[in-house]
Amino acid sequence: MHKFLLLGVAALAISACSDKGADTDSKERAADMDDDAFIPMKAGQWETKFVFTDIDVPTLGKAEKQQIMDEVAKSASSRSCLTEAEAKKPSADFFGGNGGEKCVYKAFDVSGQNVRLKLSCGMEGMGSVDMELAGVMGETEFNYDSKFDVRLPMIGKVKMQGKASGKYLGACPAA
Repeated sequence: MHKFLLLGVAALAISACSDKGADTDSKERAADMDDDAFIPMKAGQWETKFVFTDIDVPTLGKAEKQQIMDEVAKSASSRSCLTEAEAKKPSADFFGGNGGEKCVYKAFDVSGQNVRLKLSCGMEGMGSVDMELAGVMGETEFNYDSKFDVRLPMIGKVKMQGKASGKYLGACPAA
């Protein structure tokens, strides 16, 4: 069971979020975002990092929990490039980290520089993840408290909490 949980959660990390298949919810949410306030981000290369501080798996010991949180954080952290158009309104996959499929915004609320995002993503054959990110966003960085609800077959729901941060690194490397 422990090995399956570790593999499942590691698969989650590798499969965090991408925008490979827009569904009706994401199209509706994208239309709603046109009316919402949004803080433009700087186009170029961004680094996104996740650090997890808590995981709710009562059957695991402290060391096993820390191992899973570290592995998920390492796998979900990424570097990506935003074009000028993407920087004005990044897609859901930008905030979710590496991998995934059918990532959609469930909420995107802005008040000044305070932002609250809710994302939902599928994980190819591995279940799904809902995440909530809330914090401060600017043109060249963001810092969010994060909550993840991961649903894995045969294991059920795994809750994780932590921090997500992003920072602008400069121009994108030449292809």
